[in-house]
Amino acid sequence: MRLPRRIILAALATPALAQSWPARPVRLIIPYGAGNLADSIGRQLGEALAARWGQVVVPENQPGAGGALGVAQLARAPADGYTLAFIAMAALTVTPHLARAPYDPNTDLTPLGGVSVSSGYLAVHPALGVRDMPGFLALARARSVAGDPLFYYSAGSGTVPHLNVEIMARHYGFTAQHVPYRSSAAGLADLVGGRVHFTMDSSSVSLPMIQAGRLVAIATSANTRIPATPDVPLMADVAADLPLVAAWQGLFAPRGIPPEIAVRIGADVAALVADRGFTGRYVVGTDPFPLSPGELAARMRREHAALGQLVATLGLRAE
Repeated sequence: MRLPRRIILAALATPALAQSWPARPVRLIIPYGAGNLADSIGRQLGEALAARWGQVVVPENQPGAGGALGVAQLARAPADGYTLAFIAMAALTVTPHLARAPYDPNTDLTPLGGVSVSSGYLAVHPALGVRDMPGFLALARARSVAGDPLFYYSAGSGTVPHLNVEIMARHYGFTAQHVPYRSSAAGLADLVGGRVHFTMDSSSVSLPMIQAGRLVAIATSANTRIPATPDVPLMADVAADLPLVAAWQGLFAPRGIPPEIAVRIGADVAALVADRGFTGRYVVGTDPFPLSPGELAARMRREHAALGQLVATLGLRAE
């Protein structure tokens, strides 16, 4: 695969400092628990970068506070290129608004490039008797009017599934009762058991139960139809005007990292994201997210502002 011209030029322009880096193992903070979707892709990224650099990349799970604990560690780390972090967007654009975070994502971090973006399914319990978007919306509105709203789960307040359901409810004029869980697995178990009615959780979480016929997929937020569920329509087709939040992930360094090292890492990340041999190993429902450092910084600023307004409107607080 031919690399984009900007990647080649950036690599050719890299000064001697970047050529001698890394001279020792690189620490990769993953601000989530083992087995999390971001953990899976972060470890895959670390392995691929280690192969390019000829140096060990050590993944380090630092879960807690919606990713804020790990991000805070990155912000405090020496800006020498030997501590990086693979971060999901909620810890940068949502979590700081829920509580006083010990970092400012727009000033304390250096974006190095987008890596992946994850989709979700709008999935319901079969007992609801709906199989498409018009049917789901009609039921949700009718239950709202009757004072008997549908219940939905997410893995916590301020998560992307939580925000996307609230965006959908406000956009289409219904109410739904949020039930936050400590993990997607716990919420999924209650959805399959009929104790809640629906979710917009990530594709990797919902797909096994959809394939088993224990959940009904109404639509997916993926950019293209997921091969495992080819008959499930895209949200963009059945709800084209719905401004959903995209769950992206990217690589970051502390503020002040030497620019030449940042350029080298950014070029390596961009090369991997452009390589189908790398992105073809992403978990189901996850696509490449080829944003340059500048594009990633701009997107983070926009979403930090917009989602801060949504958090305030919803009156969300840290759990």
